Amino acid sequence: MYKNLKIGLALGGGGARGACHIGVLRVLEDNGIIPDVIAGTSAGSMIGAMYASELNAKIVEEKYMKHIQSENFKDLGFRYIPNSEKDDSIFSQIVKQIKNQYVLMVSSNRKSIIKNERLSKAANILFEADRFEDLKIPLFVSATDLITGNPIIYKTGNLVDAVVQSSTIPGFVEPTYQNNRMLVDGGISLPTPVTPLLGECDFIIAVNITRGITNQPEPNNIFEILNRSRDVSIGQLNKYILEKSNFVIKPEHNNLHWSAFDQSDEFLEVGRKAALDSIENLLDTLDLNLKNNIKPIKETFWTKIKKRLFS
Repeated sequence: MYKNLKIGLALGGGGARGACHIGVLRVLEDNGIIPDVIAGTSAGSMIGAMYASELNAKIVEEKYMKHIQSENFKDLGFRYIPNSEKDDSIFSQIVKQIKNQYVLMVSSNRKSIIKNERLSKAANILFEADRFEDLKIPLFVSATDLITGNPIIYKTGNLVDAVVQSSTIPGFVEPTYQNNRMLVDGGISLPTPVTPLLGECDFIIAVNITRGITNQPEPNNIFEILNRSRDVSIGQLNKYILEKSNFVIKPEHNNLHWSAFDQSDEFLEVGRKAALDSIENLLDTLDLNLKNNIKPIKETFWTKIKKRLFS
């Protein structure tokens, strides 16, 4: 439908909230909007790689949900991460405190909780391609170098390695050490990877799944204060980045924690709803941009002569 308009799709990071991207992709696909290039950060790189491999959002959803329910997924160890959803039951509060104590104890003498090989295993299960060059559409994957603070953008070479680096949640997954760089989650420097698409396409659709600070309780301990500080910083950076896109889709995920994979069905649905709520406006905006991007045919010497002779 939009063959004369090169469309870029930026898929942001957010752990379990990445399932929102699949719901968005299904609606875009149903309306004839197929991205010509995708940029992904963290969870967005994982979903982006799956979609660039398949070009079929329904297949991506089926594979993703099957993986979430598998033993291989359980081996990733997300049970060790405190989920910040509010739950006032005594049992839940005890479990939360145990988890917090475990993370605090481990963090004093280790750089991570799990090895990055576990992420590699998951990526190999989910992807049909091993290399960027084997994908059906171009993909950019962002990581962050903790030594320099700079974003690193991958678009060629080993796809699994790039996605693992982009999805390396600091303090949880082991960093990748490469060429004097310490590579971790792309969401630190590019929460929603719009900037890699600048100059690469005519129209950029951004899907923002970052966690805001609205509807969150007041922080009342060290963990919550640190997390809120991080959320504020990322939110301000993300706001600046999103301004560079042409259209933003923002699923209403109630700021659920990135480790809430048990609510993947809900994330799929809110992604679908956000896209459905935006689709008419998006189609109108695309049509307007398509009209504005039609370039007049360049006149040659002979067309100028004909115009003079027959006008």
